[in-house]
Amino acid sequence: MAKNRSRWVCQECGYSSNAFLGKCTECSSWGSLVEEKIIETKTKSGLGGQNLRAHEPEADFAPVMLKDIASSETGRITTGIKDLDEVLGGGLVPGSVTLLAGDPGIGKSTLLLQVAKSASQYQKILYVAGEESANQVRLRASRLGMLDSDVYIDARHNVVEIGKRLLEWREGVAIIDSIQSVYHPEMGSAPGSVGQVRESAQEIISAAKAVNTAVILVGHVTKDGSIAGPRVLEHMVDVVLQFEGDRARQLRILRAVKNRFGSTQEAAIFTM
Repeated sequence: MAKNRSRWVCQECGYSSNAFLGKCTECSSWGSLVEEKIIETKTKSGLGGQNLRAHEPEADFAPVMLKDIASSETGRITTGIKDLDEVLGGGLVPGSVTLLAGDPGIGKSTLLLQVAKSASQYQKILYVAGEESANQVRLRASRLGMLDSDVYIDARHNVVEIGKRLLEWREGVAIIDSIQSVYHPEMGSAPGSVGQVRESAQEIISAAKAVNTAVILVGHVTKDGSIAGPRVLEHMVDVVLQFEGDRARQLRILRAVKNRFGSTQEAAIFTM
């Protein structure tokens, strides 16, 4: 039987406390702690208790000597956009999770729809539209001239259901737009809160790595330019891309601020 309890979580840094505090003791922000209800169950895993890696042989979890690990010949997945591939270090790595961060309205969704269109020539593409309905995505896709592309649109928000879809999807590329719009049903807080972002990201990352699907998460930034949500989010993902520019102008700059699979010295300029 589920047991409900609460904790207070700072929306600036992710610090949690069992009691309300007017000032966060970690980052010194005033009035930033919000109550989050936690549902504890006997099963800790998401997906209704389903083990994301249950389909893998137990031997995969046994310690293996470094020299005995077989080299994977799986190549990178091209996005179909040369400059973006260069920023990524040669394309998306299967099973990796990339966070694309930028101000609201800067063009993140438009860029990723273009990626979906271009990459669909080579891979299966799943576009999870958490901030728009399927019809709204279709209207925007029509303006971009991509209605004939083989892109699958999923407008669900429940991250457990999204995780199940990723397990069924297998390989290819999945775009989640955005991590702030989805929610984990076992968390009592609203979508976009620190706890929701953290748990939702973990659910998606686990599913992506279990079935070797490359995932791109869209993330918004706060007024001070930092990525909205817990700071741990940047540590959880493999690649962090920053999309910057003046919304009053057409030029946008894309750069990698973290890349486990390549350099962070590359940048690309796009015209929106």
